[in-house]
This record gives sequence, structure tokens and C-alpha cells, in this order.
Amino acid sequence: MTSLIPSARCIPRITPSRLREHLATPSPRPLHLPGLIAAWPALSQWRLSDQLREIRNAVGEERAVEVELGRKGRGYLDPDWQRVNLGFGIFLDAFIFNMIPSSAPKSQLPSAYLAQSDLLDSCPQLAEAVPLLPHFYQGSEKSLYRRTVWIGPDKSFTPFHKDPYVGIYSQGECQAVQLYANVAVQGNKIFHVLPPESAQHLSPSGLARHTNTSQIPLPVSRIFPRANSVFPNDDGLGDLPMNIINTCRSQLEKAFAMDGACEVYLKEGESVLIPEGWWHAAEGGDGPGVGVGAWFR
Repeated sequence: MTSLIPSARCIPRITPSRLREHLATPSPRPLHLPGLIAAWPALSQWRLSDQLREIRNAVGEERAVEVELGRKGRGYLDPDWQRVNLGFGIFLDAFIFNMIPSSAPKSQLPSAYLAQSDLLDSCPQLAEAVPLLPHFYQGSEKSLYRRTVWIGPDKSFTPFHKDPYVGIYSQGECQAVQLYANVAVQGNKIFHVLPPESAQHLSPSGLARHTNTSQIPLPVSRIFPRANSVFPNDDGLGDLPMNIINTCRSQLEKAFAMDGACEVYLKEGESVLIPEGWWHAAEGGDGPGVGVGAWFR
């Protein structure tokens, strides 16, 4: 199935004016944007090979950060998911670089994800490494709402959801980085993007704070595994009844048959544009990754 999902349109070097024209069309589509963040210092400064030393120095080893903790390959609607505060250094050493020994097998350990963190607002040194782009001011309101940092382990997962803003996510170096308007700085990441009308196939949550999130509990690559995928289906689906898996598969087949549905595979230094109101899910690759997102209108 995943091999049949079309790739998003790719524009290697998009200018601010061209992005403004694209967003002004009646129904703008997602875009794959290699080269958008080519001048960002973060691409050379934020390195997994030195355990993200530049980020550690800017944030501080002891600083408490909020992370998402739960089962690998499950999203924030999973009953075992929770938010916890950890020292930034402990988070990196324990969950990103696996430097703290554990008697439990890795498959049984929880996954921790620093998701949509506002560290750029309080760490000028970090912000200098990912300077603002004029592209963030090309929406109808010419207003930047928020920029966030994402640091995740291998096979991180964010379920299908939609946002009330245009998003750019950028990927960085990896083992991995991301841009969310979306932008990647390190590593690789895959986005599956569906049009607003696909909500009928995604079973949005009935919880008041999560009505923008699908109840499909698994990454697309686990429901439709592909040969030689960087997101292999190697951890099984035994904890889910087969009828749930089959229902998810049927729902996604219908959703991906809709006009505009696509996927974007981000490599280091590449970005994805997600129009306002479009559903999207994200999966990390075989190594940890660092990304930066921007939401604007």
C-alpha cells in the first residue's frame, strides 16, 4: 500500500513570493521543500556524533524539560502515554543515546520524545542556529505563531492530527533533524498527509482536547509495512486485536485514495509544508532525530 501513496510535489528552492502564491490558491497542497534551510548553522552545529553538545550547552544539562513518555510506536492517545519532567541531560543520555544501562530488554523500555518544545524562546543560542525565514510570514495574516524544537529517538511517532495553522517541519542530521512548517535538521522522517475531508475515515477522538487527533493507534508503516523500509514492522502487533488492525487498514486505504493524499520522506536538511487543516502523521527513522517546526498564518 505505501508504495502506492504518491509523493508530495517537490520544489527544491522555493522563494518567499512563490510560497505566498502557493498558499493563496483556493486549496494549497503539501510540498516537499529540500534546500529551504540550507543556510541554517544548525545543520553543521547540531551533531548526533557529539551527543548534541551545542544543544546541551545552550539548554543546560540540569534544566527540566517536559517529554512525552510511552510505548514505542504509539501516540499520545495511548492509555500508557504521559508527560513527565526530566533533566535535559538525563533525557538525552537515557532515551536518545542509550548511555544509561538497563536490565530490561530495549523492546520493553518506554520511549521518550521532546515534542513541540518552546526552547527556542528561552535559549538565544539555539535560536541563532535556526534563524527565522521570510517564508514564515507568507500566510494570509503574515503572522508567525510559534516555533518548536523536536528531539526524538528512533521510530518516534506522532499520530494523524490537524492544526489550525500552516506548518513547516524541517529535518536535521541523524542518525536525524526535522522542519515543521515542517523542517528536519538531523536524520530522516516520513510524513503521511491527508486532506481535511479525510476526517470521515480517521475516527477523530471524542475527547475535548483531542478532537483534532485520529484514534488510529499505529504508524502507517506498521499497518502497511514495506520491504526494505527504514521503518520496519519488527515489533509486532500482537497486543492489538486483528479486527482493530483490519479496521485501521480499511480506513487508511479509503483516506489515501482521496485527492491530495501523499507522503513526504525527509532527509537531513529537508522540510515539508503542511497546509492549514490537513491531517498528518509523522514517523522517525532508524536513528534519533532533531527537528524544528514553525506554525504560521
